[in-house]
Amino acid sequence: MISFKVDKLAEMNDSLKEFIKYLESLDVNDDALFDSRLVCCELISNVIKHCHETAYFKGAVVGDEIVIGVSSDSSFDGEAKPKLPDVLSECGRGLYIVNAVSGGNVRFEGNKIIVKLKLGEQQ
Repeated sequence: MISFKVDKLAEMNDSLKEFIKYLESLDVNDDALFDSRLVCCELISNVIKHCHETAYFKGAVVGDEIVIGVSSDSSFDGEAKPKLPDVLSECGRGLYIVNAVSGGNVRFEGNKIIVKLKLGEQQ
């Protein structure tokens, strides 16, 4: 399991490198790597930009899934199955993307959002 915290968006990519290296060490395929990074970036940036708080990240491979959890100091206010946002909307796209990429495997637990992604075939 990899865990870290991020206060600033400028630090997000450096923080995610360790998680991506962890996934690569397990021979996770490129599609799952891309999806994982996309989900991580959306969730972390949502906490920093919309909650104005530190994002706490935990990620691991469990069985045939990549489990990504992001939390903050306050509760999330979101829907696990968000509706399609308005085309010109500046909010709501991130969770919609996360939901689509994960096949709807999104769960809110108080101050945490947990997303599970299928590993698919390994490299």
